[in-house]
Amino acid sequence: MGKNTIFAAVFALAALPLFANVRLENQRLAVEFDDSGNLVSLKSKVSGEDYAGGQGLWRAIYQRNELLEEPVESENVPVKVARKSENEASLSYGGEFPVEVLCRLEADEVRFSAKISNNSKDKILREFQFPMIKNADIPQNAQYVNSGGGGTLVPDFYRYVKSAQTQYKSQDNVAVERYAPYPINRTMNMFAIQNPKGSLYFASLDRNYELTLHLARYRKADGKFKYLDISMVKYPFIKSGESFETAEFAVAPTVGDWRAGARLYARALGKNFKIPTPPAFIKNMNGWQRMIMRHQYGRVLFPYGQLDSKIGKAGRECGLDTILLFGWWKEGMDAGYPDYSPETGQGGDAALRENIAKVHASGGKVLLYFNGQLIDVSTDYYKSGRGEKVCVKTSSGSPHIERYPFGGDGTGLRVLGHKTFATACHGTDEWERVLKSYVDRAVSLGVDGIFFDQLGSGSQVCWDASHKHKVPCTDMMKYKSEMLGKIRAYIKAKNPNLAFGTEYVGDATSQHVDFIHSCGMDYAIAKHEPNGKPVLRHVPLFKYAFPEVVVSDRTIRDDSDIERRVNRCLMWGYLTDVEIYRCRATIDQAPHYKAYLAAANNLRAKYRALILNGAFRDRDLAKVSNNKLDFTTFENDTHIGVFLTNSWLKKSESATLSVSDAEFVEANGIGDYKVSGGGSKVGVSLSKDALALLVFKKNK
Repeated sequence: MGKNTIFAAVFALAALPLFANVRLENQRLAVEFDDSGNLVSLKSKVSGEDYAGGQGLWRAIYQRNELLEEPVESENVPVKVARKSENEASLSYGGEFPVEVLCRLEADEVRFSAKISNNSKDKILREFQFPMIKNADIPQNAQYVNSGGGGTLVPDFYRYVKSAQTQYKSQDNVAVERYAPYPINRTMNMFAIQNPKGSLYFASLDRNYELTLHLARYRKADGKFKYLDISMVKYPFIKSGESFETAEFAVAPTVGDWRAGARLYARALGKNFKIPTPPAFIKNMNGWQRMIMRHQYGRVLFPYGQLDSKIGKAGRECGLDTILLFGWWKEGMDAGYPDYSPETGQGGDAALRENIAKVHASGGKVLLYFNGQLIDVSTDYYKSGRGEKVCVKTSSGSPHIERYPFGGDGTGLRVLGHKTFATACHGTDEWERVLKSYVDRAVSLGVDGIFFDQLGSGSQVCWDASHKHKVPCTDMMKYKSEMLGKIRAYIKAKNPNLAFGTEYVGDATSQHVDFIHSCGMDYAIAKHEPNGKPVLRHVPLFKYAFPEVVVSDRTIRDDSDIERRVNRCLMWGYLTDVEIYRCRATIDQAPHYKAYLAAANNLRAKYRALILNGAFRDRDLAKVSNNKLDFTTFENDTHIGVFLTNSWLKKSESATLSVSDAEFVEANGIGDYKVSGGGSKVGVSLSKDALALLVFKKNK
């Protein structure tokens, strides 16, 4: 090599920056890190939105002796940033808690994973906040969509976070936090922050269903809110010499609203997540009456002899032929678990079996209740030591306790309390045997389905080292999901047409059940501000991601606001759960509800092929010119159905509705509505609380 060549090479190197940023990009996304490991770009190349704030990727919390929470910020740890391939970059951090971060582009999203080690002598790494977008550039008009209750939209994200004051329980002078744990009160391990230009999608793709916190942290400077941090949080509790590897996280700046994130999440679950096909009667039913026969304070609300003649008859008159039966045992509702003693005063199991057969003779079905995790501390099972051995333990070693007092005619039961329960740990073989004994009991009674209460949601963390899980057990949902899979197999081996259901909407458990009795979906009925706009509003996030899952709506109670709530239950594809006066009365006691529900169920039954057996598509398949009207779409192989309703406005509203590649066939509905035109575009007018279903035939 000649002198001139050498000189030219040296000159070229000198012209380059000493440390170049690492940038990964494809046609849709770009992510970039500087040499200090700061995230300087997280951009959608389609919308132009860039959410990066130019700060670090993680925050770790460790314990040292009596000091339980001490932070380590990624900005304060030395790091080497390197490109591993065209679509991959690594960030290697040193220190007592070395972290290896891998970032890669995959189609529409950025995938993050990390390995963190504990090289300290005497510290425990308790918490890892990652991936974190520190100082996130979130538009001021952003909305927050989470999976609580199957899907909840918070209209003002910044206001929502700022209002999270704890008074004295946390350092509100430093930062305020909004957070929620999956799977305890989130149905999917994802959330989205959206604005008119697009949305930011966050997800943990952990198939062990580890406890994951969805966190928004607003840091203060000079007494003012300044830095908004968005992240997921895991709790590894790694001791000296141990390490922890995360599953992948997905972060995506997308075009579109929360539905874009829902599609990504459903796609990511892929082959490892298969929704089972339920028995035909589950797929075709309108819903059920939920009834308590005996309460925990001793009152018999309905004797066995009224199971068909009173309860079944009332339901059939409004299109409900199924009964979800609670409180059928001697101790009564929320009492006596796990014994379920026969109700000898009414003839025991033989009498119950006889009356279930009468429901069958009238064309009805019975789903039988069991609680999937509560143990009554007054039972012999608990007092013998078996219950205490199997139950969830807190960090102090004491049993995790829950209380469910129901009121009678006085005040004492509610004020002083009545029933106390320990919570079974599903990381024990003993509890699996208990649940299988429930199945045997149900089969002997000749029911059509078995319902396990509470099993769809996440459990409290268990600290009992004698159980087969790690301590603390932050992946309790893995054990609960696995146990549900075993119970399902046990049920189907006895009778493939025996339905299996549980309470609480959740992705981890929905893959093992035929139906879900929802809980926490309060925003399906929506709360309102004085101006009529909802403070929080339900969006069908879970139903959109997993349309095959059969889910009920349990927020329609008694005889108030019936039209709007029943309409919305129909348009979102939820089954009707009838609960009159806290399951103490039949629907006869709510005559307006009964009459309106009969009309709604007739509509649902007539178009069963679309609404019940088709696929829910939210707003994907139609365009409506008036955004004051609510609408959803369904489809099957041949047709598209569009529901429209006027839920919020007192006056009539009109709109033009268009569906691509389809021709209008017919309309049906409830209330005052009018349809005009034809082809792929029709006009619709709806009075207050009217509901219209417009059916289109797909062009071949």
